[in-house]
Amino acid sequence: MCSEKILSEGQIMAGKVSFSGGEKLQKVFKEAGKGGVKALEIGVFASSRYPDGTPVASVAAWNEFGTKHIPERPALRIANKENEKVLLAIIKRGIDPLKMVITPQLAGRLGANHKGAMQKSIINLREPPNVESTIRAKGSSNPLVGKDDLYNKSIDFKVIK
Repeated sequence: MCSEKILSEGQIMAGKVSFSGGEKLQKVFKEAGKGGVKALEIGVFASSRYPDGTPVASVAAWNEFGTKHIPERPALRIANKENEKVLLAIIKRGIDPLKMVITPQLAGRLGANHKGAMQKSIINLREPPNVESTIRAKGSSNPLVGKDDLYNKSIDFKVIK
């Protein structure tokens, strides 16, 4: 166990290592994150609709979590899990360590990367398979890809500044 003692002069002592001063470091911590993007949203947005008016986001949720008649097909959660390390690497390479800010450019790289990962996961998902009648109706044996393929094409991202 390492105990720390904070001295009145702003010194921090932990074992044999000491650090004094810290005004610049305190400023970095105080300013960290300021001026960056507010949010990065990635997924299927409410504005995306099938030709009959059905919200694509509803279909995505039904497939992601399952319903009484639709088995769970968690393509988006799979993409989130499988792409996590890649996203962290993009952040590590792209973030200014002094400002600790996700810039719009960095958020754009993150969004584009994860959009592609989600689309790939949708295309690659094969289980549980569609029933034969569904395959005939939609023209694809891929559970999440059909004739119009709006589910896959509706994956997008928004950088909120």
